[in-house]
Amino acid sequence: MKLEARKEQILDFIVRHYVNTATPISSEVVCKKSKINISTATARNIMLELDQNGFLTQPHTSAGRIPTEKGYRYFIKNLSEMRIPAKSARQEVAHATSRLDDDIEIAFHELSHVLAHNLKLFSGVGILQNDRRIFSYGMADVFREPEFKEHALTVQFANFVEHLEDELDHMFENSDIPQINIGTFGMVSAVFRNKHIGDCMLFSIGPQRMDYEAARSLLKYTADDIISQTIST
Repeated sequence: MKLEARKEQILDFIVRHYVNTATPISSEVVCKKSKINISTATARNIMLELDQNGFLTQPHTSAGRIPTEKGYRYFIKNLSEMRIPAKSARQEVAHATSRLDDDIEIAFHELSHVLAHNLKLFSGVGILQNDRRIFSYGMADVFREPEFKEHALTVQFANFVEHLEDELDHMFENSDIPQINIGTFGMVSAVFRNKHIGDCMLFSIGPQRMDYEAARSLLKYTADDIISQTIST
């Protein structure tokens, strides 16, 4: 289902604004803070249609709206872009990946810190073959997000992470395009092959309201950097 241009503009604004603020968005906010030239009444009607079609939901009767899983999926497929990570992030990635030939464990530990630091998500590297291991970091960053003020969700996330090694096999897809999984939590993953240990996966996990665009861009950049080093050597 392809949305009309105006609906896409409003959905794009709501997803991006909600990712940054964790606050439901009203029609007044759309009119005041977006660059979409429409009246509040028009914005309200379009948001109602997006709600009725399953792209938005209203968490409270008098509140604004937030994206649904369907809304995020539409945004990722049709509205998000692959962007070049900031220069500082690229430099940190290069420093970590340059150590792969010397000490894989140190390189993967450093890489998990780099991803977590730049994305503010629980991130890391999983070795999928032979000596299976996961190098990860960033749990504290994730738990600072407002969603995790809810104790039950925090426990659920911790349980998910504890069983992450089993989950990586299900999410593995040999593709040069980072994969995105959206459920109770959001996850972006990208695969690469190391000449010494085989298939590996980069991953970043957070609340459903995570910045999929930023995560997909940085993970793809990192995977491509590793792959290019493998080809060159």
